[in-house]
Amino acid sequence: MVTLGGVPVAILAAAATAYLGATGLWYLAVAVIASVPLAFVLHRYPLSVIMIWLLVMPFLVDDAGGTLRKIFWITHRALPVIALLVIVASSRLGFREKQLPRLGWPELAMAAYVVFTLLSIGYLSQSDRALYDLYDRVVIPMALYLVVRLEEPDERDLRRFVPVVLFVLLSQAAVGWLGWLAPQALPGDWLDRAGTRTTGSLREVSVYGTTMVFAGALVLHAGWHAHRRTRRVILFAAAILAGVMVFMTFSRASWLAGLVAFAAISYAYRGVLRRTLIVVVPLLALSIVLSGATQFVEYADRRFLSDASEESALSRLPVAYAALNMVQERPIWGFGFGNFDLFDRQYQEAIPGLVVPEKDHASHNLYLTVLAEQGVSGFFVFVAPMLFWLAMAIPAARRLPKEGIRSRQFLIGLWAIVASFVVVNNFSNMRVSFGLGLWWIALGLVAAVTTTALRPGPPSPRAPGSESAADRVSAQIPSPAELRAIASRHHDHDA
Repeated sequence: MVTLGGVPVAILAAAATAYLGATGLWYLAVAVIASVPLAFVLHRYPLSVIMIWLLVMPFLVDDAGGTLRKIFWITHRALPVIALLVIVASSRLGFREKQLPRLGWPELAMAAYVVFTLLSIGYLSQSDRALYDLYDRVVIPMALYLVVRLEEPDERDLRRFVPVVLFVLLSQAAVGWLGWLAPQALPGDWLDRAGTRTTGSLREVSVYGTTMVFAGALVLHAGWHAHRRTRRVILFAAAILAGVMVFMTFSRASWLAGLVAFAAISYAYRGVLRRTLIVVVPLLALSIVLSGATQFVEYADRRFLSDASEESALSRLPVAYAALNMVQERPIWGFGFGNFDLFDRQYQEAIPGLVVPEKDHASHNLYLTVLAEQGVSGFFVFVAPMLFWLAMAIPAARRLPKEGIRSRQFLIGLWAIVASFVVVNNFSNMRVSFGLGLWWIALGLVAAVTTTALRPGPPSPRAPGSESAADRVSAQIPSPAELRAIASRHHDHDA
């Protein structure tokens, strides 16, 4: 039966849409029209906003203009918050069958960091963009974390993520190679480091390197558990390509992050990686020689061992030293969110025998920057979520199966991604919204897997084929209760 209750709403929506279209605000009119089906989609599958964000955001930059700016507003500034509101409202109104997981200390620390930063901006900040930066680089990435945390992706959800992550990997690899081979084919905004670094469309080499680690680890995990041989080969090849693109960043921080992630992943996937490397390394070396790509190897050697490389590394020491001096000056509250570049030059000093600060370099350490800007208090609540989930990692791993989509292997792979971010952020101050969002999505996956593993109940069942021979033998031995039941059945039959 059709009711008339929705007619006034429909009339108002039509009038609003017509007005917005007539005044040139067509994108808001489109948003009004799309709001109803969008709310339905987000209610049915809130994780779709994570997929949309991963697909669109790599090609948008924070300072884009025109139409791209409007897409940035919708994709980054609106959708994650809307998805979070839909999840909470659906649960409160009883529209969800599954109860939301309870939040805890990590999420409390996240809220404390946002409040602390707002106070820092209100009392100390001198930047007009401070609130925008807080929203884009802190609030929205945390909203992405909460969407993943509350939805707790299951195996089917994780499989749905694979094509999205594979697209991010392949598209950024293609853009990265074009930056070296045909830069004229790319937009000017993507060419800041063309010919010296590989940044794809992400503009920062630190973001590009961690994106490749993120995508490579996830497609490798999917390939490990793929049932079809063709799919397995494609995903393994994509994971190898991600490793090649980490090398092509020509960033020492990204190289170190890639090695740390590779060591963790090698521990989790010991058998196949060992066999793969036996084939891949010789083929890769041969392809480099035959394709004339030895220039990249020579450039990498100069990036690692040269006077210019050493000078570049030493020139950052005065800035790090300034951060430590700033912490010593204001250890509790710091100098204010976003104020590091305003004060660091005053605290730079020459380091005897190493370097004299002739140039005012930007900060190259996210954690020292947070310490200097927000003091020990702000730094603690900033890193507390990661430290909490790290403390929970070992008990969670013990309750997870050794293999499987949601397994111990997957948790180790996620921590390999988190470790790569930690390494890179010790050598750069990540400010690109996509990189920060990717960090919180990875931590959200860690939180979801850890929470479900530690939930009261029997440990997760082992993946087929992962049990030991002793386990298989013991499983075939009837228990005492089963033996009594068998004897009783025989007795009844004889009677």
